Amino acid sequence: MTKTSETLITETFKVREGHFLTVSGVPATLDPQTGEASLSMGVMRAIDALKRQADAQGLTELLFDAALIPIHSAPDPVSRELRRAMLARGMTGAAIARALGVKPPLVSRWLSSSYHEHSMETLRRIAEVLDMDVEVTLKPRAS
Repeated sequence: MTKTSETLITETFKVREGHFLTVSGVPATLDPQTGEASLSMGVMRAIDALKRQADAQGLTELLFDAALIPIHSAPDPVSRELRRAMLARGMTGAAIARALGVKPPLVSRWLSSSYHEHSMETLRRIAEVLDMDVEVTLKPRAS
């Protein structure tokens, strides 16, 4: 098993046809075997915000702003519950993807403990595949 390393990279992203944005200081994880850089979902969302800013202002170069990365301190309980339900039904993420007509990486994102943006429609669709109902409970926050 090889260990990945965290680093800052400079990457160019397509903003729209004929318009590209070069962003420096992008936090990435490097695979030592392939040298490929991967970006977290939070970093990708921050890049999307920078692309919108660049498009609006006609910019071609920006420095990455780490403050744009959403911070979620606790694992997402919805993702955890989806994973628990999936395992209880003996289903895989690939099987759910096939049943929903989506690509497996999308299901992986929904199951990720760092994903915090499940829609009710998505939950209903997954519950249907799992032959389950969705129940939402609001409770006081722990102080």
